[in-house]
Amino acid sequence: MAVSLGKYRGWVAVLGGVLVHLTLGTIYTFGNMTPYLTSYIRQNSSPPNLTYKVAVWVFSLQGAGQGLSMFVGGYISRRIGPRWTALLGGWLMSAGVALTYFTVSHSFYAILATYGFMFGIGIGIAYAPPLACAMKWMPEKKGLVNGLVLAGFGGGSFIFDQVQTAFLNPNNLSPDVEDPADPSSKYFDNNEILDKVPVSFLLLGGTYAALQLIGALLIADPPEKLEADPEEQAPLARSPSLDDLDIQEDRIFQNGPKVPEAKSVSPGEMLRRREFYMLWLMFFMNGNAVVFISTLWKAFGQTKIQDDHFLALVGAFSAVLNALGRPFWGWLADRYSFKVSLMGLCTSLIFFMMTLIGVPNESSAGAGAKVMFFIWVCGIFGSFCGNFSLFPTATAKTFGPEYVAVNYGLVFTSGVVSSLTGGIITSALMSALGWFGMFSLVSGMTAISGVIAFLFKAKNAQGRDI
Repeated sequence: MAVSLGKYRGWVAVLGGVLVHLTLGTIYTFGNMTPYLTSYIRQNSSPPNLTYKVAVWVFSLQGAGQGLSMFVGGYISRRIGPRWTALLGGWLMSAGVALTYFTVSHSFYAILATYGFMFGIGIGIAYAPPLACAMKWMPEKKGLVNGLVLAGFGGGSFIFDQVQTAFLNPNNLSPDVEDPADPSSKYFDNNEILDKVPVSFLLLGGTYAALQLIGALLIADPPEKLEADPEEQAPLARSPSLDDLDIQEDRIFQNGPKVPEAKSVSPGEMLRRREFYMLWLMFFMNGNAVVFISTLWKAFGQTKIQDDHFLALVGAFSAVLNALGRPFWGWLADRYSFKVSLMGLCTSLIFFMMTLIGVPNESSAGAGAKVMFFIWVCGIFGSFCGNFSLFPTATAKTFGPEYVAVNYGLVFTSGVVSSLTGGIITSALMSALGWFGMFSLVSGMTAISGVIAFLFKAKNAQGRDI
């Protein structure tokens, strides 16, 4: 009976993590929200000449805030526990969204503070504790459990892309105002859409806060007895829904000794290890692609397709791939290795980004343009999402479970730099390089990440690649 209760409680904690991450993942709705937000600022706020390539700084500051605060969330969680840390960070993020109701009418620079930096700080604090909690409940399935919780993060935009578009643009109007300085970009000027932009932030902030409260109440670390008792830990890893995914590993636990965990390494000691800097650099290189495509996929799509509801649908289904891809990449890392998984991820991401430019105009190709754009954007999101399950898994396997929330927070500081460099690259080089040049640039950075992955030599206790 105790074992069944333990298994049940572990899955409840995972569900709580999914709900919290569902709201944190709305960071990826920025690509869908950009046309409405940028158009509103151009017509009703300042500066009146704001462009998409400058608006990308909102997403960049969200990522920078997340990277700066993630290790802080790990420290807070060690003192007050994952439940209250997740709620603290989540409500800070939701407050940033709700306050944008006021700042959006003031200026773009005020939005950078609320919907940018404050939003990101909250995500960073709440991000890692649910992951660390889930791994404590199911320590032999770190990759899969991370992927399941992070599926919520990837799935947030699936729900809220549709909510945003249905509320702001129910009549499927297309942007029709061209910027003389950038004829490839189009903006809305319809007051039926723009007048609802401020209140949308108030509604979204309240919805996020309610979901975060429910999710946080479900999160709790396992009791010390459960953590210390191998006979109760092993059944948690042998949940029937997991057995089919990794039969060989389950047989080890059923018929042989428990696979030893990596020795836990403190944050200070980790900073002296070469593996930390390799993980940091790989995450940084891939992060530039994440910033670029997450913010500008819809702006690129508008140059090919004149159907706002369809583009929102693409955003929703790309979020499904973003969600489903995370447990897949995590399972792949458990089944094979982090190195193999990340090299596969980089190859897939480069392929989809370098061929996305081949999407034809809807006016000449008809439905074929929509089909190709749909598949390729979903492929990109289904590829890059793996970063967010592979790197926390690699951090836990390389440096041990005890300090994983803090250690992964330090690895994730690469997101601060990639968010800033991604914003600089996009705003400074977009006009000069064009779409193909930008796709080529970020693909080149992803290729460097793949080469570093090939050289990554961290081993587990059995001498195999992690």
